[in-house]
Amino acid sequence: MSDLASLLSGARQRLVRYKKGQIIFDEGEPSSAVFRVVSGCVRLQINGADGHRQIVGFLFPGDLFGLCVDERTSSAGAIGDVELTRYALDSVLQLSTQSTELTFELIRTINTQFNALAHQVEHVTHLPARERVLWFLSGLADRRSGIGASVPLPMNRRDIGDFLALAPETLSRVIKTLQEQGIVAFRGPRAFTVRIPALKSLPQPFEQRPAAA
Repeated sequence: MSDLASLLSGARQRLVRYKKGQIIFDEGEPSSAVFRVVSGCVRLQINGADGHRQIVGFLFPGDLFGLCVDERTSSAGAIGDVELTRYALDSVLQLSTQSTELTFELIRTINTQFNALAHQVEHVTHLPARERVLWFLSGLADRRSGIGASVPLPMNRRDIGDFLALAPETLSRVIKTLQEQGIVAFRGPRAFTVRIPALKSLPQPFEQRPAAA
């Protein structure tokens, strides 16, 4: 697979930084840029009229997001301090007319994002709470450090609950049970270890892939 950063090297771009909690863009606003995560973690979410939010994705270094040609379909915010490459959308679209390889990778990005969202909906709809949490933690471990290694956890438990559609008390209860069973060990609030390699057989929510919003 081609390196998207290399394919986008000819587009107008600049490095931008956001502090923890800052909004990168809001759902419904005009799209004028595409972003790639350099460092940190970004949260994608849909905001309900009643104030409820549904987190639909977490983005890590190397992920591309914000690929829309009209209005933003979700909001994006910095979970911690983040550094992003900002590409001007018109420049990306112009470059894609000159490179079939870039066009293919952008289409692949959109398709992968749709598949990831479809799998998230399927899992949070049909899996029991325990399996949802295992799916999330094992997928994050596989993506970031590997099963059995200490994994950094940039998002807080409220973020995890809103991604998995679990109430805070349900999430806390499941995590406590997994710790008591020796399946998961937390190392403070910002790191954990998944101890059973067999968890790798669960469907993964975080593939090594670019993502779009």
